[in-house]
Formats: sequence, structure tokens, C-alpha cells
Amino acid sequence: MNEIGRRIVDKLIELHGGTGFTMAFLPYKRSMWNSMESVFEECKASGIEVHCMPIPYYRMKENKQIDYIDSDFDLFGQIAEPIENLADIKPDYIAIHYQYEDHNKVTNMLPEYFTKALKDRYHAKIVYLPYGIYGTNKVFSLQPGCRHIDYGFLEDKTAEEIFIAGWLTRGVDFTGRVFGFGSPKLDAMQKLTRDIPEEWSDIIGDRSVTLVCNSLGTFLTDPSKAIERYETSVIRELYLGHAVIFRPHPLLRTTIKSMRPDTAERYEGFLETIQLNNVIVDESENLERALGIADKLISDPSSVIPMWKVTGRPWEVLG
Repeated sequence: MNEIGRRIVDKLIELHGGTGFTMAFLPYKRSMWNSMESVFEECKASGIEVHCMPIPYYRMKENKQIDYIDSDFDLFGQIAEPIENLADIKPDYIAIHYQYEDHNKVTNMLPEYFTKALKDRYHAKIVYLPYGIYGTNKVFSLQPGCRHIDYGFLEDKTAEEIFIAGWLTRGVDFTGRVFGFGSPKLDAMQKLTRDIPEEWSDIIGDRSVTLVCNSLGTFLTDPSKAIERYETSVIRELYLGHAVIFRPHPLLRTTIKSMRPDTAERYEGFLETIQLNNVIVDESENLERALGIADKLISDPSSVIPMWKVTGRPWEVLG
């Protein structure tokens, strides 16, 4: 079931020369754990010592000011371990899934979790498991968090070639250290179940379910137009007799606060209106739950679409 995770772990075992190593996984958002989960599971299955240590992060507000420090630690359940123990376990490898470090206007890592700082303090090799599926957009590869990685596992051969070529122009050669094996996020899609929460069951009933998702990039390009598209899609699906789940990007509220505060009232008004029409607004960290329940997807271009294609169910791009 974890085909991609298995392939990544086999490569790590090959690179290390056996299974006798310790690997710490440092996610920050629970909703992005699916980029690491199958690798974590396959490491455990191979007898490798693994630790999941969710790290805190800054949420930002307008003008790059820190709003507050957040942590998804409690959302990881029993697999989560305190980050303070990282020095005690002396990991041979540290897996990360963020790449922006301090170049993000929405969330920022604490400096002690930047890749170079991790390498310098723990003397571990850094493994990059990107939380997104980026297509041919090389901007995501050329972020500061990628410069100091030792190994990277990307979505396909094209992404591998883009990554290597991009960093060569900056004097860094990742040849033989970055592999286009596929995204572990696709492994997560093999485990979907139709587990409808009790609080949603009365709204859904026996109707077909349409999931409407947004992405940060599309929203930021033209927030008013984006909200209009969400409204149009939701209204149409309700008219067709479908139940609708609207799932904003987990960082949309923070993004609005930090980059588009002038759109906050318009967005909140949209949410209030659709909820009055029995639309489920899912702001949880559990993307797979909504994907498992839905019969159809309508989404901005994002990682959700290639994940959804695995199901074979109908989909369309928001337009």
C-alpha cells in the first residue's frame, strides 16, 4: 500500500548501507504529514528507529510581524514526541517538509529548525520530503531550506531534473542526491475511508458530496474573483442537489491576515452565507477525511488535484 514510501526507504537503506540508523521526522503542519507518513511507516516496518517530532512555527500578520507561535503537536496523536528530545536520540537523518524557512510571509520556522542549523547542531543528514506536488514550478525548489539538504525525494523525474538544474545555476550540485520517486502523499490516498463525522451526517444524508477546495496562490492573485468562483461553484452544486464541503487551505485565514487583510470581511461573509445554506466548512487538519467522503472534486490548481486523480472520481478546476 505504501509503494512510494517503500521505494524511498529502500533507497535510504541503500545509501546508508543497512537499517541501523535513527531518523527523526520534523513536520510542522498536521495537514502536511501525508508527505511523510508512508515513509515513517515503512521505516518502522524495516526496523529503523523513527521519531515524529512536530516543531512549532510562527504565524504571521501584516507587514511580516509575528502574530503568535503555534504548534500542531496535539493533532499528531500518540506518535508525537517532544522536540526537546532530539538531542538525546542523536538522529542520523532528519526529515523535513518545509522549504521556505524565513522567506514565507504566512508562516515561518523558528531559526533553530532551519536546515543548516539542524545540520550544524545534530550532525545529521537532512532528507527533504516536500509537502507539495508542484508540477513544473521550479520556484518551490529554489528556496533556502533546500540548499543544505543531503537527499531529496520529489514527485517525478521531471521535478528531479528541474531541481538539479535550478541549483546548478547557484553552484550546488544535487546529482545523485535527489530522486523523482513520487510523492508519499499518493500513498495516503490508498487509505481513504468514507468516515462521515456525526455532525456532518444530517447535512449530507444520502446525497452525493462535492468537495470544493482552494489554494493560496490562486486566492492571492485576485481574492475577490476567487471568492466569486467559490460562490458560483457552491451554488451550482447545491442547485444540482449535492451536499457540499468547502475546504479552504489550512493557512488561508493566516494568509488573509498577513497578506490580504482588506479581504477578511468579504471572506468571512462568504463563509457565513454558505453555512446558512447547509454547506460544510472543513477547516480541520484532516484533508484525507474530506477526500474520502467526497464523490467529486472542484479545486484550484494545487496538490489536491494529482492526489484526487488516484481515486478515478470526477473532478474539475475551479473556473
